[in-house]
Amino acid sequence: MNRPSALHLAWPHAFTARGAAELRDLRERAAVPLALRRRVGVASLAVGAGCTTVAVELARFLSSVRRDRVRFVSAQGGSARPERGLDGTAVEALELSPAEWPADVDAWWRLHRASSDAYDLTVTDWGATPLERIRDLAEHSHVLCLVTPADRSSVQQALDVAAAIGAHTRVVLVAVDVQRVAGLATEMLVDNLPFPSVLLRHDRKLRDGAGRGLDGVRMLRLGARVIDAAAGVAAPPVPTPVAPSAPVPHAPRAPVAPPAQAPVFPPAPNRPASTSDRSGRRP
Repeated sequence: MNRPSALHLAWPHAFTARGAAELRDLRERAAVPLALRRRVGVASLAVGAGCTTVAVELARFLSSVRRDRVRFVSAQGGSARPERGLDGTAVEALELSPAEWPADVDAWWRLHRASSDAYDLTVTDWGATPLERIRDLAEHSHVLCLVTPADRSSVQQALDVAAAIGAHTRVVLVAVDVQRVAGLATEMLVDNLPFPSVLLRHDRKLRDGAGRGLDGVRMLRLGARVIDAAAGVAAPPVPTPVAPSAPVPHAPRAPVAPPAQAPVFPPAPNRPASTSDRSGRRP
């Protein structure tokens, strides 16, 4: 049974004018043409953060809204979990052989180079990745999605890692509400991070047996942010600290002359009062 796409799950959001405008904007941004082929890596800093689900849903979404040829590469080996399937999509799914996983970058690069010309977008699921490997993955990705649980300490750790690698690789932070307990405070925290970021929730409207999926509107937001980063139209990922500038020397003030005073004249001498008659003649 095919799982519903993010676009299908997002349609109730269009019931309001504001929601419809957001969906149009996200769809347009996610469909922006890319001048060159791009590699998108998806890695998590903790086991069970939902990295595979995010990578699969991202590849599915990009394939549904773009004309690009999309490839999904699993760098974690084979898996029987149903959410790993991409049936009903145009995504080409590849997996590294069991002898090569957990994969290092060299094994992935050999697989990628064998047919890289046939694909415009490659989404790689790296899974839970040790900190010492994150920088190596980032150097081989145009965009790196860092997946983390949506609790404060995990988001802080992901932010620290993003700041360390974001000077050379565009990073998108993906906080997944694995425990389904994230509230308004978590939403505001993720929205105000200094990197492109999105809080993902599991969609509760999926019917039983349809498989677990991610919230459609939030997947649209993730897809738009990833393409923004891949196209180079996103804001610089790392805020550049501004060194305090040296104080500008001020020219010495010119001496201020006191205001000119009006000349002071001595008072006129007292004169005896004159007496005169009504005619004005003096006696």
